[in-house]
Amino acid sequence: MDNINKVTSTLLNYQLFSHFEQKQLESLLSSPQISLKTHNENDLLFMEGETCKNLSVVLDGIIQIQKLDSCGNILVVSTLKDGNVFGENLLFGDKNSYPMSVVCKKKSLVLNIPKDLVYKLCQTNEYFLKQLLRILSNKAITLNSKIKQISMTSLRQMICDFLIMKYRKTNTTIINLDMTKKEWAEKLGVQRPSLSRELIKMKDDGLIDYDRSSITILDVEQLESEL
Repeated sequence: MDNINKVTSTLLNYQLFSHFEQKQLESLLSSPQISLKTHNENDLLFMEGETCKNLSVVLDGIIQIQKLDSCGNILVVSTLKDGNVFGENLLFGDKNSYPMSVVCKKKSLVLNIPKDLVYKLCQTNEYFLKQLLRILSNKAITLNSKIKQISMTSLRQMICDFLIMKYRKTNTTIINLDMTKKEWAEKLGVQRPSLSRELIKMKDDGLIDYDRSSITILDVEQLESEL
């Protein structure tokens, strides 16, 4: 593998690999089974229904897990950045095929560790096993939150849930958006015009005010009552 020292240094910054000695990682990365791949924007890494054979680690860039519905809407289930992993929840399952597509959102570098090597690491390295289980547990919680969002009956409910969650986390009624409205619409699984129309209605109803980069909650109690 080219640039093995650079990849090793990067992995040591990630909690899953932070306990490894550099020589241990170098030995692991020298395995011919491991692959390091560069993906360009909009590349399809794995297709829905494709068998998951690797634990994949994002070393650089942005990867998205996406679901396309029958109407052509893209639902962004999760966005993965440096240090995030994917495939770990499928690797050892009876049905280990991707239920959604894995797409490159921004030019990315991804390390793929095959199932047999992951299994060996879990057997021989207790810390690695504990960290992998932690990642699985955290993703299960995130998935439950996503299921709750999808089960909501209206777009307004999904918007209110997002805003209330941000409000409780930051304790401020001014919610700074760290994404474009197009990206937000994709996370909600709707078209951008639909999101814009609902935001306008909520503004007219006196629930919120907004500009290009933030949303101000005008009535917290009323927003909570919409849920």
